[in-house]
Amino acid sequence: ALQCKMADQLMDWRGELFRSKVVAQIEEAVRSSATHITKSSSEMEMYMFQKAKTPEEYLALAARMILHIKEMRRAAVFGHEA
Repeated sequence: ALQCKMADQLMDWRGELFRSKVVAQIEEAVRSSATHITKSSSEMEMYMFQKAKTPEEYLALAARMILHIKEMRRAAVFGHEA
């Protein structure tokens, strides 16, 4: 029973609710970065979703995207201070 529940949770990464949470996290990173990004959060998530073959790969892509957005903010802040 536990294995079935875990499998259901892993399959859920393709679900609308899970994906909308990832979009919200990307939106928050973009909003807090105050950096101009040409693609919408939904477009970025769709790209990651289409590229990923596993839940782990999807989450890794999402984490890298969010980290990259945050690093763009840091680069902009430090660039202006120099």
